[in-house]
Amino acid sequence: MSKQEILYVAYRDEPLDNGISYATYLANLLGETLRVVLLSRNGAGKRFNDLMTAVTFAEANEHETAREFLAGNDGQDATSIQKYLIEKCNDEGVGATVHIGLEATVAVILNFVRSKKIDMVLLSPAVTDSRTIMNKLVKISPRPVITMARGASYAHS
Repeated sequence: MSKQEILYVAYRDEPLDNGISYATYLANLLGETLRVVLLSRNGAGKRFNDLMTAVTFAEANEHETAREFLAGNDGQDATSIQKYLIEKCNDEGVGATVHIGLEATVAVILNFVRSKKIDMVLLSPAVTDSRTIMNKLVKISPRPVITMARGASYAHS
């Protein structure tokens, strides 16, 4: 029998370390795999979020990825982000699949919930804060929707 999955939903341009740490911790605790969906968004805060994401990669000693992100090379960035997240999950003993650049809509998320073995949906702090997706998803998702507050993280002891 295949493992159930936790669907972790975040924006591609938000700092990912704290959210992915908690998602891997939860998946490990429940003995499940992780399916990460990084949604694309555009808007006024995009450049700021680009800078913050580059800082996250730089802090993780992924300096080349940070440089590429700031240069705006989206194709390479997607590959680098995907590789980084899969390695981070593997280091924690959690199998992961990463999808990047999907449109930020409830329909995209629901397609994953309906077509995969999703046990629950975990929303990143930024997706939780935006409220648009969260409010709709909480009302219509056939699976539990878990939200994360800013500052939520899991630190190994």
